[in-house]
Amino acid sequence: MKTNTLSFHEFTRTPKEDWAQEVSKNTALRSKETLENIFLKPLYFESDTAHLDYLQQSPAEIDCLRGAGKESYILGEWEITQKIDLPSIKESNKLLLHSLRNGQNTAAFTCSEAMRQGKDIDEATEAEVASGATISTLEDVVHLFQHVALEAVPLFLNTGCTSVPLLSFLKAYCADHNFDMRQLTGTVGMDPLGTLAEYGRVPLSTRDLYDHLAYATRLAHSNVPELKTIIVSSIPYHNSGANAVQELAYMLATGVQYIDECIKRGLSLHQVLPHMTFSFSVSSHLFMEISKLRAFRMLWANVVRAFDDTAVSVPFIHTETSHLTQSKEDMYTNALRSTVQAFASIVGGADSLHIEPYDSVTSSSSQFAHRLARNTHLILQHETHISKVMDPAGGSWYVEAYTHELMTKAWELFGNIEDHGGMEEALKQGRIQDEVEQMKVKRQGDIECRIERLIGVTHYAPKQQDVSQEIKSTPFKKEEIKMRKYSDQNASEFSSNLSLEGYTKLASKGVTAGWMLKQMAKQTQPDSIVPLTKWRAAEKFEKIRVHTKGMSIGIMELTDPSSRKKAEIARSLFESAGFACETIKNIDSYVEIADWMNEQEHEAYVICGSDELVEKLLTKAMTYFEEDSVYVYVVGEEHVSRKTQWQQKGVMSVIHPKTNVIQCVKKLLCALEVEVHV
Repeated sequence: MKTNTLSFHEFTRTPKEDWAQEVSKNTALRSKETLENIFLKPLYFESDTAHLDYLQQSPAEIDCLRGAGKESYILGEWEITQKIDLPSIKESNKLLLHSLRNGQNTAAFTCSEAMRQGKDIDEATEAEVASGATISTLEDVVHLFQHVALEAVPLFLNTGCTSVPLLSFLKAYCADHNFDMRQLTGTVGMDPLGTLAEYGRVPLSTRDLYDHLAYATRLAHSNVPELKTIIVSSIPYHNSGANAVQELAYMLATGVQYIDECIKRGLSLHQVLPHMTFSFSVSSHLFMEISKLRAFRMLWANVVRAFDDTAVSVPFIHTETSHLTQSKEDMYTNALRSTVQAFASIVGGADSLHIEPYDSVTSSSSQFAHRLARNTHLILQHETHISKVMDPAGGSWYVEAYTHELMTKAWELFGNIEDHGGMEEALKQGRIQDEVEQMKVKRQGDIECRIERLIGVTHYAPKQQDVSQEIKSTPFKKEEIKMRKYSDQNASEFSSNLSLEGYTKLASKGVTAGWMLKQMAKQTQPDSIVPLTKWRAAEKFEKIRVHTKGMSIGIMELTDPSSRKKAEIARSLFESAGFACETIKNIDSYVEIADWMNEQEHEAYVICGSDELVEKLLTKAMTYFEEDSVYVYVVGEEHVSRKTQWQQKGVMSVIHPKTNVIQCVKKLLCALEVEVHV
């Protein structure tokens, strides 16, 4: 059959009413409210997007609202920005060289918590230097980039509160190695508000850090034009539980604050925009994350036009797969989850992508985990050809409607932040922290009730013996990292006036980054706020499983058609909390129930069957245990009257698909006199 003879005229057009009628027959296909208070419909039509004017433009038009940009499309790739998170500088260099030989195309490193807060190793805790590099001296930079062709490899480092010390090290490094600093590309950026929100403190005042921000940007614009020095990141908010609307609004408000502060210090809008990187975390809600990235591109265009209605800025978007969704147990599932998140990033139009290695939640990642993450990029680039299409989700009525909803709600929240003084003021007042905390509590409740699913955690959890076979990372010891200190007797050499040349001279003498910031701090008052509360969705389940290790639940299926499905509900619930489950089927008498419970040594028992049959058998069976402590559950509906009735018969609780697992299991462990800290 020749393709040019294909025709669809013989197919009758189905009216939308018929589609709606078919969908209404399926009770599972109902409108669903998201965390962002967006109602997702089970069916979308062209009329849902008819009012969106931007759909009329091509993805390749000058502002690239609907794609990562013309250049990305032509090259057919994004930057593989796999951040190396080893605390050892020399080992980081080895892994970087290996990665660059095997497909990676960016020199990317995770800066340790200590470095992002402006601390040297000797004044940091072990946890603050356990994951990521602490670049404290010029010597560290020399070892980090040994044998790396910086003229051909873009950089990516989020330096946290300030990038001035690292830039001075880089300038000294370039001078010592006869390398033209103008050839540096990529991002060596700072995010003072993001750092303040994450840790609750910065070593200098925000006013001084804005001075650093403007200084680094002016330097880059004049001397290193391809280097980005400003990072606007949603990651601290994402990792504390923020929803997509909050992430977008906080990104916009932070970006506006940074532009305003740079303009106050003499920079123009056109000097600032090319040096900004926008960094997002991407979770597993595929279509929401695609829509989030697409929405940001259009929202940012609106922000830029508010500064200058003739300005056009295509934002450089860096994405990272979500740390929040990773689990310490069943860690290989993290790799699958990250693949979905990476796909969402690329479809959404990311210019740069970091895929979290599947074991990064434990400590510094293994070389195998790095390789698996890196090869995920390569498969997506070379085997799926996803980057050969600009805005691949464009035109989907569902995605376009979702994108518009996110834009509308995020713009409203952004406007509210601006009306009350901007992002810094909102953080200092605690408004942002309160909003994120409220969202985190809601999300935690949904996860504990298994409404929001985490495969391998809330559903299809591995058995305890399988978990013990997971790869365990080698514990890190702070003593493994050596560093030189710089004596305070040289403080007279320090100048309070920002000068990269002056700092570069000090860097050549062995000055540490922490020493520089300490000298600066003598002339200012550091800022502090209530920090965001870091959160990881699987944490409570992981902690409860520590207490239930070696414990088991006996599940009894009565001779009733509903018993099998109810047994599956019970098994899934208790296995998610780490219990082993043993099932006996086809029980039809109270004697069998009593005998089986007498013979077993389980911590608790679940009876599964119709309410009528359970009530008939359970009352008599429980008479055998009037003087013994036995804990029994019934699977049924959460009716108050029914629940009270069961409890009067000795039942511990009535469980159902939306039972709060953590509360349920904590109550059982308390009855078993097990001390629980969750």
